[in-house]
Amino acid sequence: MSKPLLIVESPTKAQTIQRLLGGDYETVASQGHVRDLPEKGFGVRIEKVNEDYRFIPIYQPLSRRSAIVQKIKQAVNKAPQVFLATDEDREGEAIAWHLCELLGIDGRSPIRITFHEITKRALEEALQNPRAINFHLVNAQQARRVLDRIVGYQISPLLWRSFRRGGAQSSALSAGRVQSVALRLIVEREREIASFNPTPEIVAEAYLPGPPAFRAVLVTPTLGSVEEGQERLSQLVGRSLKVLQVIRKPRRRSPSAPFTTSTMQQEAQRRLGFSLRRTMQAAQSLYEKGLITYMRTDSVHLAPEALEAIHATLRERFGAEAVSPRTWAEKKALHAQEAHEAIRPTDPSVAEAGDTPDEKKLYTLIWRRTLASQMPEAVYEETTVQLEPDPPLNYTIRWEAKGRVLIQPGFLTLYGYATEEDEETTIPALREGMLLPWEHLRVWEKFPPPPARYTEGTLVRELEARGIGRPSTYAPTVETLLKRRYIERGEAKVIRPPYAEITISATGEVAQVHHKPPPDIQRNKLLPTRLGIQVTDFLMLRFPDIMDYDFTARVEGELDQIAAEKLDWQTMLSKFYLHFTDELARANTIEHRSKLLGIDPVSQKPVFLHYGRQGPYVSLAEKGDTDYRTASVPPTLSADAIDLNKALSLLSFPRVVGVYEGEPIVIRQGPYGYYIRHGTKNYPLPSEADPLTITEEESIAAIRARQQSSSAVLRSFPEVGIEILQGRYGPYIRHAGRTRSLPKGMSVESLTVETCQSLLEEKPKRGYQKRALSRTSSKKKS
Repeated sequence: MSKPLLIVESPTKAQTIQRLLGGDYETVASQGHVRDLPEKGFGVRIEKVNEDYRFIPIYQPLSRRSAIVQKIKQAVNKAPQVFLATDEDREGEAIAWHLCELLGIDGRSPIRITFHEITKRALEEALQNPRAINFHLVNAQQARRVLDRIVGYQISPLLWRSFRRGGAQSSALSAGRVQSVALRLIVEREREIASFNPTPEIVAEAYLPGPPAFRAVLVTPTLGSVEEGQERLSQLVGRSLKVLQVIRKPRRRSPSAPFTTSTMQQEAQRRLGFSLRRTMQAAQSLYEKGLITYMRTDSVHLAPEALEAIHATLRERFGAEAVSPRTWAEKKALHAQEAHEAIRPTDPSVAEAGDTPDEKKLYTLIWRRTLASQMPEAVYEETTVQLEPDPPLNYTIRWEAKGRVLIQPGFLTLYGYATEEDEETTIPALREGMLLPWEHLRVWEKFPPPPARYTEGTLVRELEARGIGRPSTYAPTVETLLKRRYIERGEAKVIRPPYAEITISATGEVAQVHHKPPPDIQRNKLLPTRLGIQVTDFLMLRFPDIMDYDFTARVEGELDQIAAEKLDWQTMLSKFYLHFTDELARANTIEHRSKLLGIDPVSQKPVFLHYGRQGPYVSLAEKGDTDYRTASVPPTLSADAIDLNKALSLLSFPRVVGVYEGEPIVIRQGPYGYYIRHGTKNYPLPSEADPLTITEEESIAAIRARQQSSSAVLRSFPEVGIEILQGRYGPYIRHAGRTRSLPKGMSVESLTVETCQSLLEEKPKRGYQKRALSRTSSKKKS
């Protein structure tokens, strides 16, 4: 006897549902999309109707799914009833609609079931309440796909034409509605860091022996310099510090809400070191195995039955006092997703689950976060002590010491924080009027750090805060930027400025030190490449609206309105297209744009800022003039920040910065950026260095560092960013993330810049591809 049929996306999900429903139903997996826009070509027919446009997506069955579709058709023909059980978001709704179109099923009939978790109870409830396809969700998804095609297929050819001589494979370049705006964020943050010019704060501390030893910070008066600090603090020699006031009060810390997609991605990156893609792969698998609820959601709500199970687990594991029922206010996101509950374990009593190490780690993180959200607050006792000199001076000096002790751990028992804010600091039990001797006083310059570079987690937080994109699209967005070589994931050095410090002992001895701290090494940061910076500048000049944060967020809001039945998708697309075509027409007219910055006071010739194919550059005089020369604008500088003085500084290259081993050190500029020339050799300029301000000492350090690490580097052309390295299988060329082995019989010494560029542009031969594949497979086996 035939059984009702459930169609889902993945085999894992199908197996889980089959296990839970037993033999009463058959399940089959479509393995994702079965129909889509063509991989090659625009794939959308645009028709003009009066003053508006109409957009007709041209869908094609995916050839790689043909056998699967045929199998599903056979199962549908045998089944007395068919249910489409794809995911409950817009993507899942679109897959269900495409299945209807291919299988000849009426999408208006009650064939669609949705559930937030894969449990027997949720499945049975969904089967009792089937509905028709929600075409508003489908249209929101169609509108997103058409928008992305319009932007990508119209702008990308401009990039191909404009960057065809830039050393990058033009076909690898692309623009995207969310992708390009995310890249802009990363580029602008890098420029913020490059232009950061911190002003130091003067900080003074008193060190008191205790026990336990503690320190107090000067809060009054504000110091203008370390010299002023020395003058004022020297007056405290021979004086004690008197306790003026002791204030004790509790400080409470509440647990965080259960996970949404975005907060899960951020915490998995921060606590587990997972990339966005790694997190979503593990979460998808956990969901399909029935271990967690649906992993694409903006909701922090927990269902009543889930709360009951969570509270029961807390009582059993930690006692009744560990339960603190709590509901969370919904924060309406601009890019709302259709799931209506937070990410949580389907069975809170199960503390460990998953098959792979990643699944186990992520499940434990979700389990702890969920249960902690229903636990009591953590309570600290904070003590603030105010001190003043005794005998007093003729002006007010106030010191302040703070201590913090955890007295009730609450939710921290299960979901602890490793932050400075939660560190315990003990100070002695003090009373008002007590006189305390001090050991030494210290005053120094404290420079604020530059803005932090984005990690994948902080980029997600920024995109979500601006209403750009959706959490489900963030992982593929970052992967695309990495694939296009617009950004790199890696280390970055943060140069800390030197600072002065003065220490005064209790006996009045003064010691002054000038510190030169080592650079901070930041790991797992998203760093823009030169190509990424050039593409951003190119798009900002030609498509200011597409690159505008608010404009992109408004488009996301309109997609939400389509899903909520408040906006027609064709009307929205037509309005966007009318605006976009105007911007595209303007962009096509901007090939080169020039701006007069002023007159060079030495040569009395004009200085221009130009926008060329490879990005902005400055020039002195007109072409054909004997004084004519050009200089590209460094990636760390925005073209908008270039004035006459900066242009003249750029035109001053080559720049001699000093002498090393009897040879001058010269900063030069090549077509791929700045580099150091010493003697007959070229060395790359450190990524954190400014070619306009790099010193002799910093240049020598860069030369030495390169010499020490160049054992594997056989030869380099830093003026164009090319290196020849010794690999496991022989010498190879590396440039901008691409590599190419040297042909048999070609020596390293015979290579020129032109030869290297030609080899890099050639397609690898079949034999090379086979060798590359065999290397990859051998690495995996090992």
